[in-house]
Amino acid sequence: MLLLKHPKTGQSLEIYEFWLRDHCRCGECLNLDTNQRRYDILDLPADVKPVEVKYEGLKLQVKWSDDHQSSYDLDFIFESQLEQLISRRSNSTILTPWNRSIILQNEQHLRFSLPQLISSDDKVKSLVESLVRYGIVFIDDVAPTPNMTELALRAVFPLMKTFFGEMWTFSDKPDHADTAYTKLYLGSHTDNTYFCNAAGLQALHCIEHSGSGGENFFVDGLYVVNELKRRFPAAYNLLCRVQVPGEYIEKGEHHRHTAPIIQVDPLTQEFIQLRLNVYDRAVFDTIPQSEMTYFYASLRQLLKIVKDEEQQWSLKLNPGSIVLFDNWRVLHGRHAYTGSRTMSGSYVQRTDFLSKARVLGIIE
Repeated sequence: MLLLKHPKTGQSLEIYEFWLRDHCRCGECLNLDTNQRRYDILDLPADVKPVEVKYEGLKLQVKWSDDHQSSYDLDFIFESQLEQLISRRSNSTILTPWNRSIILQNEQHLRFSLPQLISSDDKVKSLVESLVRYGIVFIDDVAPTPNMTELALRAVFPLMKTFFGEMWTFSDKPDHADTAYTKLYLGSHTDNTYFCNAAGLQALHCIEHSGSGGENFFVDGLYVVNELKRRFPAAYNLLCRVQVPGEYIEKGEHHRHTAPIIQVDPLTQEFIQLRLNVYDRAVFDTIPQSEMTYFYASLRQLLKIVKDEEQQWSLKLNPGSIVLFDNWRVLHGRHAYTGSRTMSGSYVQRTDFLSKARVLGIIE
């Protein structure tokens, strides 16, 4: 181990020498055009050691036993440690958990018009920032057609292709084996629990509705999970641990994935994803019968918080406004409806959503 001391902060740090050699950022070790390493781990001697170390201001100069010379930014070294990563993530204030009263107070931050998004990069950044913070935004002034829905979404994100297509239009015609393709009530849920990697974002646009009912409602899973952890910590811990299978079956398709209902960052233990869909649950065979009583009791406690009236933000989706929400965080549902109702929508991959937020400097 090599003991380093930051000349500005006085902070000390013990560094594993091979890690330091592996993180040389010079043009010989790192392709500066692609930001990819140029070598394999096995190209470096396992016993590589520094033979000369000296400080030059905030730079660390190292001559190595393999005859390589490295120059490091000391801030880079100190900021690249696990403790710093945990501190940065844990102290993040970018996410705003909300219930109905909180989101109504902040609704003005959620509305963006399509003409503004097309003409202003700053508006696009503001939309993505609100989407990260609250998990839900609206794009207004969109002509109620599938083509204009697609144009509006592509102004911000690339679209995700699934067996539903990149864009999909649905009504009560049974085009797929999904309760969404009915007029029935749909309780709060997240989509794609049966996919290995559920869509990161979901968009919905009411194209037309000649009838009554059909109001949509949204629930912030971040707020709900925080409440569960505060009020029922044993239930929270169990739902972070127990693997729950989801499944989708129709002709030519059979998707299945198993994961906990609540997923957290393995380093910081902070919330990452709520994977909750009572409709898509497969045969529950991942724990012994002796543990079933604890699981179902915990799931009931979670669902009671989700169904609490104070959590439900209900609104009518009207033609001309797209709702875009974080499918890893925000649950959505719908009241039963009458008449003819057509919805257009799409998914965005989680990785594309987060990439956009990083490029815009909103998240790390």
